[in-house]
Amino acid sequence: MAEKAQNARDLLTLYKTLLIELPVAGAKSTLGVAKDNELEQSAWKAYDAWIRILSQSASSLYQNPFFGDAFGRSLPGLLRTQQFSNAVSGALFAALRTMAGLPGMSELQAVRSELRDLRLQMRNLIAVLTEVGAVSEQAGARREEAEEELIRALDGRLQLTRREKAKAA
Repeated sequence: MAEKAQNARDLLTLYKTLLIELPVAGAKSTLGVAKDNELEQSAWKAYDAWIRILSQSASSLYQNPFFGDAFGRSLPGLLRTQQFSNAVSGALFAALRTMAGLPGMSELQAVRSELRDLRLQMRNLIAVLTEVGAVSEQAGARREEAEEELIRALDGRLQLTRREKAKAA
């Protein structure tokens, strides 16, 4: 009985806050005569009442034996439907990915690891060039050559991946 009384109080608080307090606080805020945080306090009051009502409603629903039985009977069907939709979407998107020419996960991981290796090589080359103390023009030219070589290697790897994918399709 105490739960029903609390629900009634929460429902009354929610209606009173939404229909009276919030509009009044909004008008006061618009006119500039509102107290500090009056509008926010009213909104939080309505929110708290709403959450208590929803929580109690969910608890009542879960305690209902009819709901438990109905949910228990429908759960295997829902799980089969989920498995079916996952399989269909996986197959559909795999086909769309190959038609669009997008690489697969393994291809992307291979390109990423190769890119990581090329970055390390680039850093090592830059470190060697700075340690040698080469003239800035020579170092700049070597750095540009290394960058161009890196770009060519990446471009070649992407083209190779595309060719492999085209052959597989």
